[in-house]
Amino acid sequence: MSKNFKRVVITREPPVGHPDETLRKVGYDVRVGSYNWYTGTDPSTEELINLIGDADAALVAPFDKIGSRVMESCANVQVMVCAVIGVDKMDLEAATSRGILICNSPAPENFVGLAEATVGLVVMLMKGLKRNEDELRSGGWYRVANRGLMMQGRTVGLIGLGRVARETARRLESWGMRLIGYDPYVEADTARGFGVEKVSLDELLAQSDAVSLHVVLTEETRNLIGMRELKLMKREAVLVNTARGGVVNEADLAQALNQGIIAGAALDVFASERIERDNPLFGVDQRKLIMTPHIIGHGQGVEGSGLSLAVETIQSVLNGEVPKTVINHAAVDRWRARFWK
Repeated sequence: MSKNFKRVVITREPPVGHPDETLRKVGYDVRVGSYNWYTGTDPSTEELINLIGDADAALVAPFDKIGSRVMESCANVQVMVCAVIGVDKMDLEAATSRGILICNSPAPENFVGLAEATVGLVVMLMKGLKRNEDELRSGGWYRVANRGLMMQGRTVGLIGLGRVARETARRLESWGMRLIGYDPYVEADTARGFGVEKVSLDELLAQSDAVSLHVVLTEETRNLIGMRELKLMKREAVLVNTARGGVVNEADLAQALNQGIIAGAALDVFASERIERDNPLFGVDQRKLIMTPHIIGHGQGVEGSGLSLAVETIQSVLNGEVPKTVINHAAVDRWRARFWK
């Protein structure tokens, strides 16, 4: 049997709700960091080490960078839970080697909201809303060249076929759009089950009128979309990225948009956040590029659902259970050996 684990750290002040109170009611000793959940400066590695210390679990904010030094220095940590879907700021390899479970919080408000936003961006790009607004604001009016595309019968390519992509497919299928997808970890029969024809990456890029990214950031997906891939796309095609910024080579995308290699793009995520003003994307004609500050999928109330799921995950792990939200499944055996033998 294990000892009775009772120490939990929440790395920043929660934006809504009172997850610390919920955890205290269960009987845990809870410490909360003083940093703002979203804005301002981020805690340093040393500050995170000092804060987490000998805690048994950590609920971390989306922008906390949890590297190998933090993992190695906090010897009692069984689980680190992020209150959103993305966990790319955590060192999964270091966590797995130490038997630390890394979990996310895929609350419906997270992946449904992101799917809704993705569909909205596809519509904005394919209907040419930005160039028509610019036309009107600059004193112009109706121009045949500014007409958008008819979406019915067009092809949307989904790169990555997880929860967000599936919710996106469900919405676009009812519009009479053809849906194709690329994901080496999803079987063709599974993809057909939610209306998507599985194809190779190159086939997807060549056939799609709109390409939408739904992958996590790994060494396999970093710079997945560069100049080679952009040149495979149709000249009238558009690209949407609401997944992770590092998946797209931003310099190549800026060049492709400036040279008319593709017609438009929408980005809610960037390789470096916050995005700096010297980023080449700021040199692109704004009528071709929509940029939003990693917020478009975050609806009202999304934090509360994510935090509630994170609290449930912490309770499960500290009771010796493997939660459904675990990301690094390879860590489970070592976690059991270290903490629950």
